[in-house]
Parts: sequence; structure tokens; C-alpha cells
Amino acid sequence: MATPGRHRTARGYRRRPSRFAFGLLIYFVLTVVVFDLVWRYMPRLARRVGHIEYGWLRFGIYFIVYVFIALGATWAIRRMPFPLRREGRLRLIFAVATTLSFAVAVYQNRFGAGLSATYFTVGILGAFAGLLLMTHVYFGLVEVNAPPSTEVVAEVLRAHQGLTLADDLWDHVKRAVELVLALALIMLSLPISILLAVVVWLQDPGPLFVVKIAVTRGGRSFRQFKLRSMIKDAERNTGTVPAAPGDRRITPLGRLLRRTHIDELPQMLNIALGDMSLVGPRPDRTVFAYRNLQSLPCYPLRHVVRPGLAGLAAVFGDSYSTPREKLRYDLLYIRRRSLGLDLKIFLTAALIAFAGAGPGMNRGRRLYTQRRQDQRWRKAYEALHGGAPDAEAPSRKLSTRSESSLADKLDRAPEVEERTSLG
Repeated sequence: MATPGRHRTARGYRRRPSRFAFGLLIYFVLTVVVFDLVWRYMPRLARRVGHIEYGWLRFGIYFIVYVFIALGATWAIRRMPFPLRREGRLRLIFAVATTLSFAVAVYQNRFGAGLSATYFTVGILGAFAGLLLMTHVYFGLVEVNAPPSTEVVAEVLRAHQGLTLADDLWDHVKRAVELVLALALIMLSLPISILLAVVVWLQDPGPLFVVKIAVTRGGRSFRQFKLRSMIKDAERNTGTVPAAPGDRRITPLGRLLRRTHIDELPQMLNIALGDMSLVGPRPDRTVFAYRNLQSLPCYPLRHVVRPGLAGLAAVFGDSYSTPREKLRYDLLYIRRRSLGLDLKIFLTAALIAFAGAGPGMNRGRRLYTQRRQDQRWRKAYEALHGGAPDAEAPSRKLSTRSESSLADKLDRAPEVEERTSLG
């Protein structure tokens, strides 16, 4: 059993660095000082702003004060002789601001628990807003992963010229319903979105969102938003590669976000803007679309509809289906799209995301899928890049996917030929 002050390593146990213990001592002293200052000066501050009748104005001032506290602390720490990286400075300031906000909340608890919780929440949000400003200066808030060249974007768009887009009555009704649902979900998910942003930022201070340039209806490229689940600049050295089993670039929190697909929550904004749909073929990145156009003559047909948050290939295939396999699912969906099929795909995708298994997924099928995940990833990599991955390629654990009775029907369906159309 580990003794206090020690932690286990590959070679056994060793003592924690003395700097860690010294840092804890300094933090404890600063906490005592903060509580003392709050108890001493809060009555004076209350006399100055307590006469403000409008609560929103009072808490607005309180929010702005914390923004300036965070900015001022960042400026001060940069001038201290502490060997801290930018990420360490930002985390330290957030810890100090959280302690100050907690001290104020404890003081305000004498006037009611609800008021205390409000002061605590507003203080943390104000400090986080100030730190996001500094994060924008240091790293930016949106990271664009391996953007394609303008020539590639133009070539993909040119390949879709003359394509007849889906324009049925159902397509117009579906778009109107999805716009209302997307706006409602954005509003309802705002609290959890803020909490997720704070947690993602705390794990690795840096950009909150990752943008992938993907292809939408008609071959036009758009910015697909996702919560960042990998380290910063994850594709700087690897380029545009699919995440592999055990991928070292994925953060611990990112694994949970990917397993539950919560990292795709910002795509509600893409749906509201008309770039995506709730159900449809999953969006392909522009660089992958450019390669697929060289080998799959029917590939542009998948873009007669908007790409979807959930898709037939993603639900009844797996993450490492080859482009040809995905195209087969996508064209089948386009030919048979309807309200009933959309509901079935979306509900099955939700079941897989939160339960880890869908209809027809039993233990034997899960074990079979897990054993083949590395083989499937290599097959997908070769299809996208035209060659085998090197030995140093990153890897990650694959989320389990299932097949149901509909998948069995697809296995018996004829292969998609070059003359495939919407008819």
C-alpha cells in the first residue's frame, strides 16, 4: 500500500517533489489571506454597491470585476520568477479566482443560500471569461485541423457541378423542423455546454473547439465544429489521418466525449446554419472527398442531401468502414429517406451513444468487433491514403458499433454500380 507523500511509478514508489508540497502550503496560506480580506472589505464594498436595485446590474458589475481580476493576475504572474508554462499560469489563476469566489459565497451565505450560489457561479464565469480572452491571445479559441488548399476545395466543388440536388417536399419540411429543433437544443444545452467548456479547458488550456473542413450539399466546403477531444495541434505531425485504436493524441476526457459523441454537440450550430442535418450521410472532410472522387465515380451522389449528425453508415457500419462501404449505405439512405427511417437512425444512434450498443448487439458481436478494430482501421487508412500506415501511427480504442436486421438486409443488397441514381 502506498504511503502518504508517495506515488507509484514503473520502478516502484518515490517521494512527491518538494515543490508540490511547497505549492500546496503557499495555496493554503493564500486561501487564508483571501478569506481574511473578504471578511474585512466586503462590508465596505456592500455599502457602495448595495443600493443598486437591479440584481442583473449588480451581478453584471461583479462579473466584470472578475474578468479584470483574471486579466490582472495574468499580467502579474507573467512578471514573477516562476518557471510556469502558459497552461500552468492559466490553471493557477483559475484556482485563485475560484477560491476568491468561494470566499465571497461563504460570506454571502449569511444572507441566503440562493444568493451565495449566485455569487459563486457568477464569479467563476467572470474569471473563466477573462481567462478565455488570454487563451485567445495565446492559442486561439478555434483550431482548424489541417485545412485543405484552395485548389482542393475548388476541385471538389467543380466535381459536383451539374448535380441535381434533392428538393422534395419532405426535404423542405425536414429542414424547417430541424431548424426549430436545433435552436431549441442550443438553448437547452447551454448550461451543460458551458460546463463542458470549463472542463475541456481545465484539462488542457487551449482552443475549445476544433474545426474540420468538410463537404456539404452540392459539394460546398464548410466548417464543421466539434469540442476538442485531442491535444493541441494533434494533426501537425500526422496530417489528416483517422483516429486509430488507442490513439495517444486523445485526452482522457476526450475518450469519454468521443464514446458518447458529446464532442459533436457544437454541430447543432452547423444544423441551424443549414450546413448539416440531424440525419444524413456523415460529413466527409474535403481532403478525403477529393481522394474519394478519384476512385468512386458515384461519390458526388452522396452530396445531393445535407450531411447528418447521425447516419446510416455510422449506425449500421463502424468507424472504420471504407469509403466504398460508406457510399453504399449513403446511397441506400438517399433513395429511401423518409420520416420513419430518419427516426429509426436517430434513435439507434442515441442508443449506441449512451448505452454503447444498439439493436442486435450481443456479447459475441462486441468481442468480434473489438478484435477486428485494428484491422478495420488499417483498411480504412489504406483506402483514404493509398498506402499502409507506418509503425508510429497513433492509435485509439474503437467505440463498439452494431448491426441489426436492417444491416442483414444491406448485406444481401446488390453492390452500388456506377449508374446508381436517385431513382
